[in-house]
Amino acid sequence: MRKRARNIVTGYLLILPAVALLILLLVYPLVQAVYLSLHEFKLTSLSQQTYVGLKNYAKIFSYEGPNFFTQVLSATFYFVGGSIAGQLGLGLAMALLVNQRWVKAKQIFRSIFILPWVTSAIVIAISWRFMYEPRLGILNYMLVSLGVTDLPGWLNDLNLVIPCLIVANTWHGTAFSFILQTAGLQSIPYNVYEAAMVDGAGPGQRFRYVTLPLMRPFIMINLVLISMYTVNFFDLIYAMTNGGPLYKSEVIAVFLYHQAFEYGHMGIGAAAAVLILIINLVLTVIYMRLTRGQAVERK
Repeated sequence: MRKRARNIVTGYLLILPAVALLILLLVYPLVQAVYLSLHEFKLTSLSQQTYVGLKNYAKIFSYEGPNFFTQVLSATFYFVGGSIAGQLGLGLAMALLVNQRWVKAKQIFRSIFILPWVTSAIVIAISWRFMYEPRLGILNYMLVSLGVTDLPGWLNDLNLVIPCLIVANTWHGTAFSFILQTAGLQSIPYNVYEAAMVDGAGPGQRFRYVTLPLMRPFIMINLVLISMYTVNFFDLIYAMTNGGPLYKSEVIAVFLYHQAFEYGHMGIGAAAAVLILIINLVLTVIYMRLTRGQAVERK
């Protein structure tokens, strides 16, 4: 019994540094954000905090410039949904292409595809902003070369700004989906495809009845990770549009930054951070329920 007790104590002591690190980097900031969201204080007077309960959340929900529901959440879900569709679909298509046996120099293609992902989002934002520039950008230059006279304003257009951001974010983040989907495709034994071909299944049928069912766990993980990452996305949008024009691209992360660090409303900014956490928790719960359902189906 003494030896067993020593082993248990030793085990707890070995994991203690990791637990302490998690508490320091995850639990403490979370508790502090919730605490600050219940207080009112300014950036210029951090020590003078007044408890206001849920008043900061009420201010967010009643905010008019921009309105939280019709503008901030709308822009957030529009941007997140478009980014998910672009990154997931394009990443899967690229993974399927590179996974073909007839494709040569696969390592070179994978190295090229991963370059946007390892590039700084600020650098990408500056590059895409220059391409979208109405007077000097390459996109309008190409349209002029094709004879187009009614040139779009791109980032200055209320209807085009979010799609433009989605394109830039898709270009930036597709490599992550590509890596994850490639790992999933390589986990599928080739003899499964051979058996399907023997049964007379064509390429479309093999993709529908073999690839997609076996890739479902990887697709679901990719879906949730993209969603959680994009909900928190800030730097590319801030550098390209700063939430404009007319708050059209003011996603919740940009709204948080403006409230906390430009207007000095730290309590409202902390409340917005808690709302981001809640959205991510909802996505995590959805993922757990879907994966649980898949586990039940397999049983």
